[in-house]
Amino acid sequence: MDVLKNDLSELNKYLSQFPLSKKFILLDENTYSLCLPHLIENVEEVLGAEILEIEAGEKSKNLSIVEQLSEALLSSCADRDSILISLGGGVITDIGGFLASIYKRGIKHIAVPTTLLAMVDASIGGKTGVNVGEIKNSVGTFNFQTKVFYHKDFLNTLDYKQILNGTAEMIKIALVSDALLWENMKQSKPIGEKGFNFDFIQRCIDLKQDIVSRDEKDRNERKILNFGHSFAHAIETFCLKNEIDILHGQAVISGIFYAIKLSVSLLNFSKTKSEEILNYITQYYDIFPIKDNIDVLLSFMKNDKKNRENGFNFVLLEDISKPKIDVVVQKEDILDIL
Repeated sequence: MDVLKNDLSELNKYLSQFPLSKKFILLDENTYSLCLPHLIENVEEVLGAEILEIEAGEKSKNLSIVEQLSEALLSSCADRDSILISLGGGVITDIGGFLASIYKRGIKHIAVPTTLLAMVDASIGGKTGVNVGEIKNSVGTFNFQTKVFYHKDFLNTLDYKQILNGTAEMIKIALVSDALLWENMKQSKPIGEKGFNFDFIQRCIDLKQDIVSRDEKDRNERKILNFGHSFAHAIETFCLKNEIDILHGQAVISGIFYAIKLSVSLLNFSKTKSEEILNYITQYYDIFPIKDNIDVLLSFMKNDKKNRENGFNFVLLEDISKPKIDVVVQKEDILDIL
């Protein structure tokens, strides 16, 4: 399982155990300028590490980039004792975890998440993945050897859009697993006057770790973390195909919006609670309109890993912190909520 420490001195201590290992840092142009100096300043063990830089964004999350990175490791004579450090958001930690799990049949991987989204979700749980064509995360592995070290100071590099991006995943985990956390979050802005609410962040990290520890391979309980993602991945695929910029968090919150409506329709989820949730999220997020493109989105949803032959598999809510997995939803059910 992941090791999470909110102290970069712990990362330095961990790396010091491997003085002879070659070290590589995977990052993009944003983390190169905003985060790498902070890492170097606080972790002397990364001095001399080779930098592997890729272009920022979802478009880099593909097998071609993985091949190029593999060639770079080979040309630098990276062996099975080498260490790959992924410094960045969800795209970087996904690619890095995948690359580390397949290069030489597995090298050590360290994730240093620098975005709120990566801290509370993407870097935790061992899932890795890259896109094939426009289909999200079609190829991937479980890399449970990843060690995760996070640090609050990296959050100071984020703009408000990136804060909302990560908060979407915090809202998700609160709705599926912790009613009290949701009650506290809904009384707060995504970022308050005093800055980040680290109690909320730590609680989300702990919740996801706990869920993953009981169902590492995503066979049962861990599926609740897919709440909102059936629509979200289809929306992201649509936007990628049509060169529309969208952050993962906006897609997820849009997916939650429609999943709440389905929960009311199919599971008798409270209309009062539904309105409360929808009113909260629409204060801060633009919901992606799906009605005009529903047939295209449904075609993308057919490629979702969670689906079975008899319909679309959704995670819906019977109540807050009472999710139901493997709810079979038909096209007609989706059309009804639109």
